[in-house]
Amino acid sequence: MQGAIFSAFSDMIIEKMGMEQWNELIDKTSPTSNGIYTSGAQYEDSELINMVVALSEKTGIPAEKLVEAFGQYLFDILYKNSPVDVSKIDNLREFLLAIEDVIHVEVKCLNPDSYLPTFNYEDGPNGELIMYYSSKRKLCHASIGLIFGAAKQFDEAIEISHPQCMHDGAERCKLIVNFVG
Repeated sequence: MQGAIFSAFSDMIIEKMGMEQWNELIDKTSPTSNGIYTSGAQYEDSELINMVVALSEKTGIPAEKLVEAFGQYLFDILYKNSPVDVSKIDNLREFLLAIEDVIHVEVKCLNPDSYLPTFNYEDGPNGELIMYYSSKRKLCHASIGLIFGAAKQFDEAIEISHPQCMHDGAERCKLIVNFVG
């Protein structure tokens, strides 16, 4: 996983919970990196997962909710640093549809070794956008947080349902984005 993701995670923990909590997570999980991350470097996914699990145990907040909160926090960083000029996109649906064929394509051009999730799309019967998420990392809850972060960016109210999940044995996750505003 890219170091930029770990840097954002450490920034979120320090901002929301303080440096002591970050140091405690490093001490408890003993990551190979010693908790020192560089944006362009790659780190083991397990470092982040172990920290989320430890944080969940300490706070009593389910790991899925922590990962979702991180996704929402991460959105602003990714949006500001997008390799594609997304400023011309003026609505959430168009932005979500651009992830796979525009944003991820450009990320792969710049970082050929990066591993990105895959999204497929369908229109729902009542105007919903159905997004199918696939990834060996199974970070669907981060994607949900990212979608909520995007909704905030575009000042649109949404609801997301998650009727099928890789964590429950599904081949891919089904995320239904309902535009309510």
